[in-house]
Amino acid sequence: MQHRTIKIYLTTLTLAAIGTAGAAVIHVPADQPTIQQGIDAASNGDTVAVAAGTYFERLDFHGKAIALRSESGPSRTVIDGSNAGTVITFQGGEGRNSKVIGFSIEHGNASFGAGMMLLGASPTIMRNTFRNNAQGGGGFGAAIGGNGSSPVIENNTFVGNTCDTQFLSGVVSFVNSSAPVIINNVFSSNPCRAINMTLPEGNTPVVANNTIVRNSVGVRVDARVPTSSQLYANNIIVQNDMGLQVDFLNPGNEPTWENNLVFANPSGDYVGIANLTGTNGNISVDPEFVGPGGRDLDLSPGSPAIDAGTLDVPNLPAKDFARNPRVLDGDGNGEALPDMGAFEFVP
Repeated sequence: MQHRTIKIYLTTLTLAAIGTAGAAVIHVPADQPTIQQGIDAASNGDTVAVAAGTYFERLDFHGKAIALRSESGPSRTVIDGSNAGTVITFQGGEGRNSKVIGFSIEHGNASFGAGMMLLGASPTIMRNTFRNNAQGGGGFGAAIGGNGSSPVIENNTFVGNTCDTQFLSGVVSFVNSSAPVIINNVFSSNPCRAINMTLPEGNTPVVANNTIVRNSVGVRVDARVPTSSQLYANNIIVQNDMGLQVDFLNPGNEPTWENNLVFANPSGDYVGIANLTGTNGNISVDPEFVGPGGRDLDLSPGSPAIDAGTLDVPNLPAKDFARNPRVLDGDGNGEALPDMGAFEFVP
């Protein structure tokens, strides 16, 4: 199976019909010269709309329930942290109405959440590209690090982010009481773990319909405590060094692992846990990506990942990574089921 490129899907974002009645739209740089000044001038319910350009800033939402949106998508709107610390900080109890949509977030450098740091905050993070962020030694979260946080992380691309090999390290890492929803994302060519969960018993993260390729580890779970409340479903995990890595497993503490495709991870599709292939809809077979000449991680006709997912995913989005409808009857058998991975096959 050959993979040469990943195509980043870019969407021009519009500002029509957003916000609530009476909410303001603050334009950067037309109304405020910097993004941070736009955030500082905004009130709850407002939108900060950022024009195309590269902004060398490090931002803090200061607890505000506002939408930070690019006007032209991540290919043309970059927030660059200049390797001077975390690029975007949430530490004021922000909830789902605090939003970051449509940026390229680059060159963060910090031990905790280099691209984005979440401390007791649960924002909405959508349609961004996290690129070339570096987690410092002994920390967690090269792109996103969450502590006591339960954000929605949807339709983002993570590429070229780096970290060390300590237990908490990863591109997206969560610790303590956290229940993130990580869905419809692409993790490609990050030389560290893509997703890492070190959570107490009873936490309920949902990791679903992600395409995870060419990372050091696809998913890592700390299983010193029971992890059955953690749901991992409909993911494609291929050509990483390891697929699923489970550390400190006590029998009976396994995560809920359903309808995942785990294949061609040379150091082991399953490490620290029994091979789950053939159980609960899990398969190990070439996903048959379209590959060079097409959209690299789309599914080819006849892919075994088509209609091989489960509908038993809370709040499964109605659209896939490329904003095509999900769920479709891709195999034409009269029953529509979600495909595995971030991309729904469109017949």
